[in-house]
Amino acid sequence: MKSEANIISFTDCDGLWLLLQKGDRKGLEGLYRAFAHELFKYGLALVYDADFIQDCIQEVFIDLWKYHDTLGKAANVKAYLFRSLSHKLYRESKKRSKWKTEALLENTLPVRLESFESEQAGIQREHYLQVKLAGSLEKLPFRQKQVIQLLFFEQFSYEEVSKMMGINLRSVYTLAWKALSSLKKLLITLGLVLHLFL
Repeated sequence: MKSEANIISFTDCDGLWLLLQKGDRKGLEGLYRAFAHELFKYGLALVYDADFIQDCIQEVFIDLWKYHDTLGKAANVKAYLFRSLSHKLYRESKKRSKWKTEALLENTLPVRLESFESEQAGIQREHYLQVKLAGSLEKLPFRQKQVIQLLFFEQFSYEEVSKMMGINLRSVYTLAWKALSSLKKLLITLGLVLHLFL
């Protein structure tokens, strides 16, 4: 199913936001249809528990409806919704501590048995790398993982991430640097291990 957010313009989002502010359910429903799928994918990148993510998304939209008459103008509706979900996931996941490790390992490329040993070795190396990288991403602290997801997978700017996470720009750079440093160490280690394989 393709997200409607890909075809909805900023003007449309602003229009739906205005409807929501006025108490028109069409605004809430339109925003939900436009962004629920993207929010769900984003949530899965941070926490592996589909029901938990769905609950958090529902709570975000329930809160929007509950407080619609006090909502201000949103400069970027998508960023506002991502930020709201981030805060909700962060608060709730501290309580529940359900992470994504098992799913990452299950969703990596499975090793296929092929007749050619070289192809089999290549596939095993790729699988090994994917599992190790997925495991390393999973081991990052929540905030570092969140920064990586927003910057590199959702492609928000550093400034947007700063606003979404409610932290200053310098903190975004610091979190990203720490996360990338951790991943770089892993890749160097993996490079040495792969060298031994060859």
